Amino acid sequence: MAENDNIVLQLLREIRERLNAVEGKIDDLSVKTDGHTALLIGLGKYIHDIDERVEHVEKKLGIE
Repeated sequence: MAENDNIVLQLLREIRERLNAVEGKIDDLSVKTDGHTALLIGLGKYIHDIDERVEHVEKKLGIE
């Protein structure tokens, strides 16, 4: 019976180790996703600024 308990404990340790590895990978993906989100927000702001400049130039030239 003690041998069965040891096997169960060993399997539980392995499951815990694998879950920790998966958790680490999920955390890495979360960080990468946050970075991509920030990049897209920055690019959106940059495009918006360019759009405003083009509108300003169009108004000055009278070609709205």
